[in-house]
Amino acid sequence: MNESTSDTTTAKARVALGFALWLVAALAVGASGVLSIDRRGLIPLILLGSTVVLVVLGRGRGPLGVIARNVDPRLLILFHGIRAPIGASFLVLAATDRLDPVFASVAGWGDILVGLTAPLAAAGGMRPGRAWTWVRLAWNALGLADILVVVVIAQSILIASGHPETMAELLTIPWLVIPLFIVPIVFATHGLLFTRLRATRETPTTGFAPAPGT
Repeated sequence: MNESTSDTTTAKARVALGFALWLVAALAVGASGVLSIDRRGLIPLILLGSTVVLVVLGRGRGPLGVIARNVDPRLLILFHGIRAPIGASFLVLAATDRLDPVFASVAGWGDILVGLTAPLAAAGGMRPGRAWTWVRLAWNALGLADILVVVVIAQSILIASGHPETMAELLTIPWLVIPLFIVPIVFATHGLLFTRLRATRETPTTGFAPAPGT
């Protein structure tokens, strides 16, 4: 499917508005106190639901699907640079006894590594050669593995441990934005990047590759 410039421009505006409203909603939820340690079971449901919605919309024919088919893969990678300061903040919170130390250590150093190496993975041009495509695939696999481990650890502490209160800081503003907004985008962009890299390997000399089913 080939979208016109006007289609892409309109899609960008609609997607930007949608993401802005989503961020505002996440902040409103945090300010309301709806999500607390007593209601911590809602966190994985919201995270999973948001990720699924992003993936489904990204594979569809609507505005997010248009963006997903046309976005520069390097932008998908560079978005993950945000994980470096987030990881550092986890370490700071743990050092001041405001966050579970096990979670902070794994999530902190993992996010710092993925975030700092994102610019390196984004090098090599918009449509890199075979070697650089493999570099991006390896980085993407590392980043996805990191966020999966982090989410599993977070949920195990929140749901299955005897000390869920050590994660209470992440249920307050501004930290609540991470599980409600940033993490779903992290998952979705990793998935989209795998799709785009696969398409690049299969059609190395063409323009934007069509999304599956289009």
